Amino acid sequence: MIKKLLPLLFLCGIITGLHAQVSVARRWNEALINSIRKDFARPPVHARNLFHTSMAMYDAWAAFDTTAETYLLGKTVGNYTCTYEGIQMPSDIHAAQEEAISYAVYRVLVQRFQFSPNA
Repeated sequence: MIKKLLPLLFLCGIITGLHAQVSVARRWNEALINSIRKDFARPPVHARNLFHTSMAMYDAWAAFDTTAETYLLGKTVGNYTCTYEGIQMPSDIHAAQEEAISYAVYRVLVQRFQFSPNA
């Protein structure tokens, strides 16, 4: 009996450990998916919302990485130019990335879902 329960307990421990290591990007993606669930069924709109939040998270992360190339930040895409003059690197880059990602996605979600049902 114990031999049968041991692998199950081991698997539960791994899953619990993985759940504790959820990234800030994943938490914001889950918030976006929950917002989409509560909104009207509009696949093209929500595909755009998924792209824009992903782009915002990536650019917020890439702003603090010395080798990453941003998508929109400091570039022109289509007819839109996003000016960017760089930032001063903080001492805790990971915390700054998480804060920037959170701020960027929060702004997109508030703008896109402010008039949704159950907003």
